[in-house]
Order: sequence, then structure tokens, then C-alpha cells
Amino acid sequence: MTTKKENSNQSSEDAKDQVNKHYDYIIVGGGSAGCVIARRLVESNKFTVLLIEAGESGEGIDTILNPARWLENIGSVQDYLYQYSPSPLLNNRLIYAPRGKVLGGSGSINGMIWSRGNKDDYDGWAAAGNQGWDYNSVLPLFKKAEDWEGGESMFHGAGGPISIGNTKYLHPIDSSFIAAAKSFGIPYLADINGPAPEGAAPLCLNIKDGIRCSPYSGYLKPVLESLNLTVITGANVNELTIENGACVGLIYTKDAKIHHVSTSQEVILCAGVFETPRLLMLSGIGDENDLKELDINVKFNLPGVGKNLQDHPLVSLTYQANKPIDYFTYNLGGSNLYWKSRPELPNSDINLIPIQVPIMSAEIADHVQLPENCFSVFATLVSVNSRGFVKLQSKDPSAQLIIQPNLLADERDMEAMINAVELCMKIVSQQPMQNIIKSWVAPKSGIDRDDIKAFVKNACSTYFHPVGSCAMGSDIDSVVNNKLQVYGITGLRIADASIMPRITTSNTNAPTVMIGEFAAQLILKKR
Repeated sequence: MTTKKENSNQSSEDAKDQVNKHYDYIIVGGGSAGCVIARRLVESNKFTVLLIEAGESGEGIDTILNPARWLENIGSVQDYLYQYSPSPLLNNRLIYAPRGKVLGGSGSINGMIWSRGNKDDYDGWAAAGNQGWDYNSVLPLFKKAEDWEGGESMFHGAGGPISIGNTKYLHPIDSSFIAAAKSFGIPYLADINGPAPEGAAPLCLNIKDGIRCSPYSGYLKPVLESLNLTVITGANVNELTIENGACVGLIYTKDAKIHHVSTSQEVILCAGVFETPRLLMLSGIGDENDLKELDINVKFNLPGVGKNLQDHPLVSLTYQANKPIDYFTYNLGGSNLYWKSRPELPNSDINLIPIQVPIMSAEIADHVQLPENCFSVFATLVSVNSRGFVKLQSKDPSAQLIIQPNLLADERDMEAMINAVELCMKIVSQQPMQNIIKSWVAPKSGIDRDDIKAFVKNACSTYFHPVGSCAMGSDIDSVVNNKLQVYGITGLRIADASIMPRITTSNTNAPTVMIGEFAAQLILKKR
């Protein structure tokens, strides 16, 4: 599929080769951050911009547009179809890691939950040597992105590209969940996007008039006809062009043809947590020992590339309702809960989310006869200590990556996840939830912590939030500085979820959009 913009600028590959070989800025990846940066640079009318995306436009695809169909994007043509390497800690199970391969990136296929996390997430980034990334500094960028249903306020913006609002018409599952949390002693939370979310709350979703409001539809689509923007979809970037320590362009493949493009300013990598480190390593930027093993010419030894990978682990608990679940709302949800796995913690590290359909791992499903009218509650750990990595297994750009997040490898994470499952079971045991439940499907009620741990090892999956593989910081394992510039290479920045030094205690799409706004601000202020 090609965008209208491509058709107007690229009547043929030959014409493009003759005319469109040089740009001020080249953005690799049209995902959540890439769409933001493209929009801001284009509307400044100061630069020519090339945006290269591996996927297609996604225009008109109902599973993208219709919030209730978002799960159908997993495993579709809009999904990169990554899988994590087996982990002995999780019984060597294969865990799939969906990532968006389409304009808008994962922001076009995700569950549309708009959450920022705790202010301490960003203050922690700043305290780790990243000046300018503290909460008070990034809050205006979050607000700039938003068109909040309630208008501008201390914590929300209005008039921005992404329409957001709280769920209003709660499904019985969600209203019962919030009531059960209150019965258990957990307070009601009106807005999950305050500085320190804790309590049971309606979801905040980026949905407008019943349709997903994605980074593509909100940011990029309105400027597609701009004369200073070229968008190329269905193109794979093979290598960055590095000359004398500077990134001066790149090489990409489209329709089996190889193309070279150059930049007068910068290449900005927004290819995502897996593809950004892949491209760096293929270009000779990474751990020199790993690169030499694959016979890749080392351009700069940057050992942190691909390290520091983090993800939110998720365990799904499934129940049978005592009445038919004959309709769905919003993104198949409507409520959630932030709480602490231990009372002495400073902030919430658990997020529980009911979903109006049954979701379970293959290993759990193999041992369960699923009755009709089931739903699930996700127990997720949003503050993690486990760290993993992304590695090349070949210098072939199309080869499968080695991706090992080491989910729950740190014993503190395993204990916290067991606590999260216990909390979920306690809330579901409250009368408001018991009023709608016929039976416990998986796990069964009354199990002890050892049984819960065994269940977790077979049930644990990903909440689809991998980050951190090109971390921002000032230590030896950092890949970019606080201005998102890649160490050792001029003319090269990274602006996507890979730069997060520590994962946010939230879904990661809103923070990634903020990172895009931050990068655009840096560039427009000329570094």
C-alpha cells in the first residue's frame, strides 16, 4: 500500500532516484515518535523531511480503526511478529512480542490506553544524569500532545493532535471491578494521568468519536500533502552511511531495489526498541566484540546498544460470568487499578485491568476447558528490576533477532508478580465481583503462593511494552545523551521507546509520543 503522498511525489522509482536523494532530515520509522517528529519539523516550514516506514499506511483497516477489534492486529500484516527467546525462568516457553509495522507503529495496533506513569519515573530519569527530563519539564510536552475532553487543566492539554478521554459508560465487569476495589479498601481515582496514580479508575483512552486516534491519524495524516514531506512505506533501511564519524545518510530497500539517500542535518532513528538497535549494530555501532563475531566493520564501539531491555510482564486470570457477555465497550475494557505490591513502596508498581474477553497463554489453555461467557483480568507489573538484551544473530538485515527480556528473572519481580496475582484474587473475591462471577477458570480459588508461582511461570506473557535497548544516560552503557544524540557519531539521534533508561509505570505509548515531542523541540531549537 502507498500513501497519497507517495503517489504525488514518486510517480516512478526512476524519478525518485533522480530528484529525491537528499533531505535535511531523515526519520527512520513512522511509529509513535516518528509521526510526531515528522509533523513538527514539517509544520515549521524550515526543512525537507523524509520519513521511511517498513510497514504500509494502514489506511482504512478496520482492526486499526475500531477500538474493540484491536486484538486482531496481533499476528496480522501490521505486526512485526517478534518472539522472545525462551527463558528457563518461565519454563522455556515461547512468548510473542507484537510491535506495529504500519504508520503509527504500535500506536496503531495497541489497546489505546493513554497513561503517563508516575512523576517519579521522569524525575528518576533526570536524576540519572538526563537534565531536562524531569516531570515538570516533560509535563508541558505531554499536554502539547493532548486534546483532553475536559479542556486544558493543570495536568492536561487541549487542542493537541491526540484526542483523549476517560471511559464513561462502564461495562458491568468494569463497574463491578471498581466497586470491588472500593470494598477491598482501594480508593477511587478520577484520573490515571495525575502525578502519582494510585487507586481504581476509569481508563483514559485515545479514541475520538468511536475511532482510534493514533499518532498517524493525529499527527502525520494532516500534513501528508505538505510539499516538504516525503513518506516512503514498505521500505527497509539496511544500513546507516557513516563517514568520518558522522551519519550522512542511509541505504534502504524498496521493491527489491536499493536506494541511497543523504542528509544535510541528521538521521533520526524512531524504528523502535528492536529495530533501532538492529540498525545501529548492522551499521557498525555497538559492542565491538559482538560485531566482530559477525564480521561487521566496527564504526564505533558502543557496548550499551541492545542492552537494558525491559518489559512489563503480564499474567491473565480468567473467570466465567454468570450472565452472557453479549456486548463490548471501548477497547474491550473500561477500568483499571494502580496499587503497590508491598505497602512500604513509595509508588504503585501493580496495574490490574479487566478485559471483556478471555485471554490466556497457550500453556494454560492446554489444561483448561474454557466455558462460555468468560472474561479476564490482567495482572501486570509496571516497575521492574529485570533487564534483558537485543542481539543480532546474523548480519543479514532480514534475519530474526535474539530478543531476551528476562521477564521476572529478578526475584524481586517474581515476588511482586505473585503479590499482584494475590491482589487480583482478593479483589475478585469481593462481593461486587462475586455478584457477576459463576466460576473461577484459571487459576482456581484458594491456591497458595507456591501454586501461584507455578501458575505465573506458565501464564506470564508480555504487556507489549518493551523499552530501553538504547538507553539515555551518561554512564558506559548509555547510547544517547540527554539531547538524544548517539555517542561517538554526529548527525544521529534516537527518539523512540528504546531511549528510556527505566521503563515507565504505565503503558508506554504516551511516553513515546512525549519523547517525539521532546526530540522535535530539541531540533527546532537547534540543539
